Amino acid sequence: MTETESVTEHHMAPEEEHEEEYALFRQVMADLEGDVLIEGSYVHKQPRRLFFQVLPDKLRDVVQYFMTTHDMWQASTLSGRDLGDDLQANYHFFLNDQKIAITLRVNVPRNKPEYSSITDLMPAFEFVENELRELFGVIPVGHPKPRRCELPENWPKNEYPMRKDWADPRGLMQRSKTTGPKKPEEY
Repeated sequence: MTETESVTEHHMAPEEEHEEEYALFRQVMADLEGDVLIEGSYVHKQPRRLFFQVLPDKLRDVVQYFMTTHDMWQASTLSGRDLGDDLQANYHFFLNDQKIAITLRVNVPRNKPEYSSITDLMPAFEFVENELRELFGVIPVGHPKPRRCELPENWPKNEYPMRKDWADPRGLMQRSKTTGPKKPEEY
């Protein structure tokens, strides 16, 4: 990712319009120095949204920090992204006292897409961590119940349909011969 793409993607907020968010952002960056990267962490232009780029081996520490220091107990969801050489897990939360949504981003290398599960800290992530593993091939190590949740049991091993390089080599995502293609009015 080039520097220009990074700035464009982040949609950073002007500080004078988001003083409260920037105050919290600066506090978190100071408290978590070494666990959270400056590059990729920012205040979003949408009000009350913060993003933090977390080192994979520090995710659990960062989650525990937010739970104890900032009353974070409400999980929203987990999403994944294919960034080319890296895959990304995006944990979305709400800080209840501040009424601010935060996203903790964890990048892992495509050739070893692993990081520690947080399901024991926040059980709400049990399903979506399985979903991330299944659809992107990102493995939350230590997940208490790894299992299929989206794809059929006979889905081929090491085929991740949400990765950009997946080409559906056997036509697995096409409609069956008996149902045929969708009619225009079905779209």
